[in-house]
Amino acid sequence: MEMRSAPHRLGIALLICTVAICLVLNIATFITILSPAWVVPAVLLLAGAVLCANATNAKARSALSTDTLALAGWGLLVYAVATFIHFYRTTGGASSVGIIDGQYVSEYQGRVIRTISAAEYTMFPNLWTRVMSAWVAMAAVFCTRSFPLGARSER
Repeated sequence: MEMRSAPHRLGIALLICTVAICLVLNIATFITILSPAWVVPAVLLLAGAVLCANATNAKARSALSTDTLALAGWGLLVYAVATFIHFYRTTGGASSVGIIDGQYVSEYQGRVIRTISAAEYTMFPNLWTRVMSAWVAMAAVFCTRSFPLGARSER
C-alpha cells in the first residue's frame, strides 16, 4: 500500500497551520492592536514546512497554474502588495516610530520623518503585523506547490 511520507504529511500540516495563523492575525489586526511578535510562530511553521519539502526531495513547480490553490496564492500576492502599499502610504515610508521630546514621531533609519498622532503611533505595529501576516500566508500557499497532492512515496 502506498502512503505519503511523514515529512510530506507534516509539511502540509505545517502549511495549513501557517495559513490559519496568518488569517487569524490578519483579521485580528482589524479588531485590536497586535504586536508584530505574533508573526514569529507563523514564520517558524513556514520554515518547518520548507525543511519538510527539502526532506521529501519535493521540487518546486514553476509553471503557471490556474488551479484553486494557485489562484488563492495569486489573490494573496495581490492582497500582500496592497497592504504593503497601504502601509507605506500611511506611514510615509517609516521603518519605526518613537517618542522624542514628548512627541510621537515616525522614523526611517534613525532619522525623524515627521511628527505623528498618538493613534498613528499605536497603529504602527498593527499595520506591520498585517503586512507581514499577508506575506507569510502568501508564501505558505505558494509553498504548497512543493507538495503535490497526487505524489505518493513508498513506505
